[in-house]
Amino acid sequence: MDFAFNSTRRNLVDLRTAAAAQSFGMDPVTLQAEGLRLVPWEARHLPDLQRVYDDPLVERFLVMPLPWTGQERDRFLEVCRRHWRAGNPRWAIVDEAGALLGSAALSHSFAREASITYVTAPWARGRGVAQRAIRAAVRFAFDNLAMQRVSWDAIVGNHASRLAAVRTGFTVEGIARNGVYQRGTPRDCWIGGIVPGELRGPDDPPADYAVLKAQAGFFMAEQPVLGTDVAGLRLRPLREGDLDDVAATCADEETQRYTSVPAGYTRSDADDFLRLTRSRWDRGTNVYYVLADDADRFCGAVELSLGEPGEAEIGYMCSPWARGRGWTSAGVKRICRLGFEELALEKVDWRAVVGNEASRRVAEKAGFVVEGTRRHFLHRPGERLDSWVGSLLG
Repeated sequence: MDFAFNSTRRNLVDLRTAAAAQSFGMDPVTLQAEGLRLVPWEARHLPDLQRVYDDPLVERFLVMPLPWTGQERDRFLEVCRRHWRAGNPRWAIVDEAGALLGSAALSHSFAREASITYVTAPWARGRGVAQRAIRAAVRFAFDNLAMQRVSWDAIVGNHASRLAAVRTGFTVEGIARNGVYQRGTPRDCWIGGIVPGELRGPDDPPADYAVLKAQAGFFMAEQPVLGTDVAGLRLRPLREGDLDDVAATCADEETQRYTSVPAGYTRSDADDFLRLTRSRWDRGTNVYYVLADDADRFCGAVELSLGEPGEAEIGYMCSPWARGRGWTSAGVKRICRLGFEELALEKVDWRAVVGNEASRRVAEKAGFVVEGTRRHFLHRPGERLDSWVGSLLG
């Protein structure tokens, strides 16, 4: 699942950096990339490059002005030549027959540091194109440009770009909030880097790479609606139309007593939660599903919070008007099955405040084994309560 593309925050090198980079000026060179070639751009590549930039996923995650027409396209080859003269390589990625498969570039950002960008063409996804190009470009940066660091960034949610970076040895170092403007809209972006000696070869994947790959593929796709074994119940994503019912459920006395939702829960809290849920999906940390009845009404929710690779914690609540139907147990079973089958989970943890017999019954019906009591677990800020703990193994 390598259909990665990223877009650096440093789209334009500032004047001082550009002036300094002139000392690195070079003629365009071709790189070999494990069965591919990174070649200087030519006019023959432009029709296929237009097709790349017309792709919806490229539009979703690249920051460049789109659609790619007019002056930007007409000046493209000359801009590439100027970048080469300034020591900032720009390559077309092609196969042995010369067909365009993507693009890769290095840009000087700071002293002894370059940033990398890459795009994989829609028709070349799933073939390891980005990984092979990244290795060739990073080696060139270290060996030929004397770089001591290559930086990477991608808009949060671009799990394909992140996976390609991690697979080739980059370390994701954090999130820059509003770190990039994408056609006038501020977007959070992941940031990371690689230093000499860290590049991973094709036979050297990072630990738990299979888990990372499965989860990247899941979060890059649209969140699926899930059927259940219970008539009248399905699991679907949270929507704005659910928020009045979310607020009513979270303000319920039992929900307030046993969960960590804010005290005095209001519709404003629900609005904030919808934004948080979407942000967590983009970051790939949480899978949140609504329990929806035949009329599509919000009747509760189940959630997986991902932790260490292969592990997650389950959370759930049921609306007062839907209790006693067995729907929460069915929802927990279904989302755990999704976790084991689609997210490569090996273990799902559960906990509940001691005395929350309803939550314990749901967990045990779903197959969880209650393992003991954890004393004074932090329930909410300033409040520590004893909690039952348990787990379900895949």
